[in-house]
Amino acid sequence: MKKTLIMASAMALVLPLALAGCYRTERENLRTALAQTEQERDSLKSQVESAVQARDQLRLQVDELTRSRDQLQERFTELAASRDELKKRVDELTLSRDALQEQAEKLSKARDAATSEAQAAQLRIDELAKKLQSETDKVRELQAQLKQVQEAISALQKKLEM
Repeated sequence: MKKTLIMASAMALVLPLALAGCYRTERENLRTALAQTEQERDSLKSQVESAVQARDQLRLQVDELTRSRDQLQERFTELAASRDELKKRVDELTLSRDALQEQAEKLSKARDAATSEAQAAQLRIDELAKKLQSETDKVRELQAQLKQVQEAISALQKKLEM
């Protein structure tokens, strides 16, 4: 019994000491885990802050890109309108060119016809000039004959009067 009592007393003394040692070890382990968890928390906070800053920068870039897109869209609309206006002007000029070309062809045909008529008229003039020359020659010949006849008549009248 004495042994049992000593054993019980030793257990009573050792158990709190053993528990205190386990408590200290557990407390140190918990403090280490707490420090590691706080370190991880601080690292995650830093990463979250970096992510928030990156998100804010991306928002700014998105806003800037949206403005640029809107400006480009407006410029595209202006250029499309200008292109349509230029196309309309080109179509008008093409129609005008076609009309002028048709008019030039008509004038060319009229010039060719006038040239042909002028050549025909020149041939007719040459023909009439030859005919006139021939008739003029006949008239001169007839005048010469008339003069001879008049001289003969005059000579006969003088003979008859004498």
